Amino acid sequence: CDNGIGDVTGDGIINVLDIVSMVNHILGGADLEGCALEAADLSGDGIVNVLDIVAMVNIILGRVDMDDDATSAQLIKSDNALELSSDGYIGGVQMTLSHGADFSIELTEDALISEYRTVGTQTVLVIVVPGSEELFTYTGDFEITEMIVANSSDEVKVGMPIEFSLSAAYPNPFNPTTSMTLSVPEAGHVMVQVYNVMGQ
Repeated sequence: CDNGIGDVTGDGIINVLDIVSMVNHILGGADLEGCALEAADLSGDGIVNVLDIVAMVNIILGRVDMDDDATSAQLIKSDNALELSSDGYIGGVQMTLSHGADFSIELTEDALISEYRTVGTQTVLVIVVPGSEELFTYTGDFEITEMIVANSSDEVKVGMPIEFSLSAAYPNPFNPTTSMTLSVPEAGHVMVQVYNVMGQ
């Protein structure tokens, strides 16, 4: 093949057009074949996914400082939004959602790229370099059937809120404010009461 690694479009340069071609391939809009498919598989694992897109973004942006990469993340599902909280840099998210016919989605606009494609009761989405914790808002019910969350080079382990959890307060000790994360398995009314050591 004459295409260099990352040169999906075969035009001799690596740019956002190559990323768009990869996103379209992942979403099922236009399959890559031959040299283009080979050029898109930056990780060399035989699959084009969000990990390859993140590698492409790193090439384009010249990103080499990876000290701030996320090592873990937590999905937080509320009545109408899905958020991803992490301990560092998230380069991309790829999800497959299963849902009913009444489901609708609106992806964050605070990202380098955020695209989705729905076929029947399945939606595939790709979000590259999300700029906020909110990934998307939605109406209806959905289940995540496949998910890849990547930092600048690897897949990040993601916790799903399957049971009640309350994180430790941070910072602790604090003055005058602190914060903590409450995760519950499904949306509902929750009351949180905080007391000091004096019981106040």
